Amino acid sequence: MNIYIAIITLIIVCPYTVFSAVPAMSPKELNESSDLVVTGKVIEVSSKISKSKVEKSIGINRDKIFKVIIKVKSIVKGKGIKIGQEITIRAWQPSVRIPPIPGLQGNHPIPNKGDSVKAYLHKKLENNYTALHPNGFKIYNK
Repeated sequence: MNIYIAIITLIIVCPYTVFSAVPAMSPKELNESSDLVVTGKVIEVSSKISKSKVEKSIGINRDKIFKVIIKVKSIVKGKGIKIGQEITIRAWQPSVRIPPIPGLQGNHPIPNKGDSVKAYLHKKLENNYTALHPNGFKIYNK
């Protein structure tokens, strides 16, 4: 009987304790963790809500996936792109969590069209990058 109580307790408690929000990275951590660091101007931001690839627990889990296109003004770290090139950056934020459970909170902040930004990125594919989690964008005009 006690083993059943222990198993049920683990099933209930573990999803709430295993995942949590990630603290913001320091500028030094952002620089060390990134493949590419660029500055530029945001020329387009679009988003869509889709099934979460991050939260896999039981329930309804949807994320808002952002596609941010910036025109590169300067390259602080990395190779393979040129000044003036447009690059696509993916970012995400949780949209729906039912039941509401603690977990990763995605990228904050997300820039708007026209913002001047410094972006700390991981390279995924040619001209396709993801912003470092959780604070891969630094917005200068806010």
